[in-house]
Amino acid sequence: MEHDRDVKAGLPKCSQKCDPPCADSAIDILVYITQSKAFELNAFQDEIAQQPAALRHMLARYAGGRMEHLVGRIGTPRRVLIAGMGASFHAALWATHVLQARGIWAIAVEASELLHFSRLLFEGNDCVIVISQSGASAEILPLLDIVPPGVPVIGITNHPDGALGSASTVVLPIEAGAEATVASKTYLNTLACLWLLAEAWRPGEASDSILSRVPDAVEAIVDAREAIGSLWLERLSSIERLYFVGHGPHVATARQGAMMMGEWVKRPAIAAGIGAFRHGLIEVADEHCAVVVLGSGGVTARSTADLSAELAAYGTTVLAVSEGQVVHPARPPVRHFGELLSPLLDVVPMQVFAETLARTLGLEPQFRRIAKVVRSI
Repeated sequence: MEHDRDVKAGLPKCSQKCDPPCADSAIDILVYITQSKAFELNAFQDEIAQQPAALRHMLARYAGGRMEHLVGRIGTPRRVLIAGMGASFHAALWATHVLQARGIWAIAVEASELLHFSRLLFEGNDCVIVISQSGASAEILPLLDIVPPGVPVIGITNHPDGALGSASTVVLPIEAGAEATVASKTYLNTLACLWLLAEAWRPGEASDSILSRVPDAVEAIVDAREAIGSLWLERLSSIERLYFVGHGPHVATARQGAMMMGEWVKRPAIAAGIGAFRHGLIEVADEHCAVVVLGSGGVTARSTADLSAELAAYGTTVLAVSEGQVVHPARPPVRHFGELLSPLLDVVPMQVFAETLARTLGLEPQFRRIAKVVRSI
């Protein structure tokens, strides 16, 4: 498609006057914005860029056996219930797979559902983990009031002096620093904190050394954010329907990706397990649909490759993602991290895409309907 240039504004203008901008003009606008001398990072961009440093800071604070010291008096549980909302719930969902891989029974439930319909799930657990970045969301105090007596509560929060920290048996600060927009630093630091907790309970082979390499890998993705944003924008910006899918721990990443699209881009996206997608949602697959497939090259490599090939045959745009990189779904590169750590990397390009698309569409970099701390149940 040919484009004219608005001489006064310096911005490319689609000759077809597409609204919203077509994919070609959107990329041109992105290049103009990012190269402009007047360009400044918005808060979300800034927080994305801070993630490697925030991770390193948290890992340093827990070095030298601090995690083992903090949770030592609780002992290693046999059964764990994990609660949270939004990004905190997605972290909880991921953590169940990390704990199960170490032989610890674990289930994640949204805090609001524990309040209303699922109180029976408290029974039989040796430990309850409550995750809240603010430590003050609407569900926290009511939830803590119904934890059975004698069951230790581990609070994971970015504000250890808040309500959650004060009421917890053990509080684990995620040390992410101030965050005003979409959960980015707090999300990655929560995952890393949960990994350290699982490691303290049931050490895995070389787990510490693997986690210590994650900040460098995140930094490499952040450093390439302009190229990543352009690639994802080129593939996905003109798509009418967007889905994020995966198996197991990758479902948590899929949910986080879809939620960020709503929060920041103000466009709906749907997350699903690949099994659930195949059992109904695949009916939407056509040339107007895109699916981000997570988990390529992992335990479910055959499933992700088969789904990707089938979707491509329907004309659907497919982005297969592994360790934060867009890969060929049938020939993904060798993994440098265990599959359970891949979600710490996979979510970063999704952050970059959400921020890039919102900026390209000219959206104000802020929330419209919610605040950083949700006060209503």
